Amino acid sequence: MEGRGKKARMLDDKEQSRYFQGIARRFLARRGAPFFLSAKDLDLISSWEQAGIPLPVVLEGIEKAFENHRKGRRERSKILSISFCRAQVMQAFEQCRDRKVGGTQKTAERREKRVLLRSEIDRFLKRPPPGLEFLRDIFLEAQEKLGRPDNPDEVLERLDEETERLLLANADAEERAAVEKEILAEHQRLGREELAAAVEIKLVKYLRDKHRVPYLSPFYY
Repeated sequence: MEGRGKKARMLDDKEQSRYFQGIARRFLARRGAPFFLSAKDLDLISSWEQAGIPLPVVLEGIEKAFENHRKGRRERSKILSISFCRAQVMQAFEQCRDRKVGGTQKTAERREKRVLLRSEIDRFLKRPPPGLEFLRDIFLEAQEKLGRPDNPDEVLERLDEETERLLLANADAEERAAVEKEILAEHQRLGREELAAAVEIKLVKYLRDKHRVPYLSPFYY
């Protein structure tokens, strides 16, 4: 009994870590520098986790917050804190609870996003960019998962994380050096950990744009 209880706590810790990392990864990728979260940011994420707001809902709120900011006509200042996304996250949470009561619209939106995602996966698999054969198995798995309507979006989010991990692991040394040089030129005072995070974020974005690697998370569609 004691062993099983310990294992359950480990799984909980793992899920909690994925929750924090998933939110930080998405927010930092959208915000850019500085490449770290403040203590207040972490406290806010913790409050969302304790309130039971699912990870996909938080990610949806972050995407909407940045999209609204991008479309705003007034002069836009740089988004520095994740608290900027608080209102959109809470709105997404309320909409999520409403959709559980009458989920027809949500089902239609989810289906439409998955249709778009499938077309992007099919395009990538039909003509994979040279040198990115290591992504084939992930995209085949994503294609298979999309064929199962009961599969949660979190599964595709994990595959997207794996895609970025492999892109980084197989990145060309010259391209990595060029990105690091660019980051150093823009942000000369970054510490070692911040520099490494900044390089990874920018390198992944560069590689995805260069090779037209589609996102596997439906939240981008």
